[in-house]
Amino acid sequence: VALLLTGNELMSGDTVDSNSSRIALALRAHKICVGKKITVGDDPKLLSDGLIELCASAEVVIINGGLGPTEDDLTADMVAEVSDKALVTHPRATEHLEVWCERRGLELSASNLKQAMLPEGADLVANPIGSAVGFALEVNGALVITSPGVPEELTAMLPEICDLTVTRIGGGTTFIRRLQTFGIGES
Repeated sequence: VALLLTGNELMSGDTVDSNSSRIALALRAHKICVGKKITVGDDPKLLSDGLIELCASAEVVIINGGLGPTEDDLTADMVAEVSDKALVTHPRATEHLEVWCERRGLELSASNLKQAMLPEGADLVANPIGSAVGFALEVNGALVITSPGVPEELTAMLPEICDLTVTRIGGGTTFIRRLQTFGIGES
C-alpha cells in the first residue's frame, strides 16, 4: 500500500499531516503496512507523476486530499487523466451532494457540483459527513482509492477504505516489538 497526500497547505507547513498516520494505524489493525508515501502540492504534474510512480510499485494507492469544490482540488481530474478516462457526472455523487446541501439549507452550487465529476467507471467511497465523496478505480494495475483531506471525513471513511484494501490484497502478518530502555543510548 502506498499513500499520495496532496495539498499546498501540507507543503507550506500550515497544516501538519495527521492523515497519513490515521490511514497507517487503520490499516495496521488489518495487519497491512504502508510501504511508501509521497506528499505533493496542488500541482497537476507532481500529482500525476506521483500517482504513476506509486501505481508502478503498489497494489493499492490511497490518495488523500484534493476532492473539494475549489479550483486547486485536482485529484479527480488527475486520476482521470492518468487512467485515460473521461470525467463524467456521477449520479450517486450528485445525489449525495443534493442531500448534503438540503440538510444544511444550502443551494447546490456549480462549485459543489464539481465534486460529482469523477473518472468514468469509478466506484463511490461513501463520505457520511462531508460533501466530497471518495472513489475507487483501477489505474495502471493498482487499485486507487481517494478520500478528502478533512481529517474527520477521512476517519469516517476509513472502514470502507480498509475493507477495499483488504479485499484487494488480503490481511497481512505484521509483528511489532517495542523495546523500552533506560540509561542506554540508541546506538
